[in-house]
Amino acid sequence: MEQAKKTAAYRVVTDSGGDRIFRFYCDISGELCCVSKPIRADTEEAALELAWEQEGKWEFNRCPRCGRFVSSAMFNVNAGLCLDCAPWEDEYPSFCHHCGARLRESDACFCPACGAKLQVGGTDGKEEAK
Repeated sequence: MEQAKKTAAYRVVTDSGGDRIFRFYCDISGELCCVSKPIRADTEEAALELAWEQEGKWEFNRCPRCGRFVSSAMFNVNAGLCLDCAPWEDEYPSFCHHCGARLRESDACFCPACGAKLQVGGTDGKEEAK
């Protein structure tokens, strides 16, 4: 049985003083959502736990269906699920499902930033513009 994911995707950097700084990213868009304060701990695992509990987890929504940690832009608040589990159905999306860029209704079917097909009417949103 696969172990449940405990944090969002992250990268860790160790500063010159030996403290660790964690950068937490949205599991769908890859958007940087949180940078922790420097944390001193005996192990990276202990530092990660502190960074996540004190700062990281407050910046994310966790999808109860798939377990991913996502930014507010990648979370369908009406359904209480991430956009992969509950795509926009009858409403025009405010953000690109692929890259997280803010959209205008005039952006039509493709994201102006990355060219991804937008999720309008329940389409999959992962096809790229030709």
